[in-house]
Amino acid sequence: MENNWANEFYKMQYEFIGNYPEQFYQESANEILAQIGQPVHSLLELGAWDGSLARALSKDINQITTVELVEEMAEQAKALNPDHIEAVHGSFYDVHLLQKFEAVIYIDGFGVGGDDDQLKLLNNIYHWLEDDGCALIDIYQPEHWKKADGFEMYPDPRNMSHIKRRYSYDFENDIMMDTWWHEKDEKLNSTQYLKCYTPEEIYNLCKQAGLNIIGYFPHGVMDYDNLKYQEHASLEECMFYRIKLTK
Repeated sequence: MENNWANEFYKMQYEFIGNYPEQFYQESANEILAQIGQPVHSLLELGAWDGSLARALSKDINQITTVELVEEMAEQAKALNPDHIEAVHGSFYDVHLLQKFEAVIYIDGFGVGGDDDQLKLLNNIYHWLEDDGCALIDIYQPEHWKKADGFEMYPDPRNMSHIKRRYSYDFENDIMMDTWWHEKDEKLNSTQYLKCYTPEEIYNLCKQAGLNIIGYFPHGVMDYDNLKYQEHASLEECMFYRIKLTK
């Protein structure tokens, strides 16, 4: 299963952004390992881009498999990965993986499609997870994105002065929309659509898949009036929060 916009949008975003500094991924890897809270020997990463985060994690994890929808990014991962990382090109809704993993992560991007799509993905994660393993998933918080509705900005004014983005919110269906376009031609645009969930809503959805939330990790919040990112925020105000799941 693949939403029509996903491949185009993430390919465009990667072409515009390129890659983050290695330190960014190492800090993310350290946070993930701390949140997992125990040594793991096998890990599955969903929506892995070019494998940069997996490579940072591979210093501490013996075997990693990544799944990436955009073929160009999956091929880039294969070219750069060490031998103990396997990069798979495909949709994590439909990909067939026989192995089970001690940890499964989906960092940024959960919410593609409707509730049925999320439930299918959570059922897949249940299947891929070892009985004593855990999963970490980032969830977009609806209250933050309601406030961002209509806001426009340059995602990287120094390096991409010609690229703008606009946040919109579908209040009826709780979907955050993120549109990028070339400043000289707004018709050349691409949009991602991510379903947002309150902690209670995602808890109930996970329960349907047989998964239990045992931890919430709120991330920061964007002050759009002053264009400043605040690193710490409450679970009710944050841009997104991470959940820790077990069977």
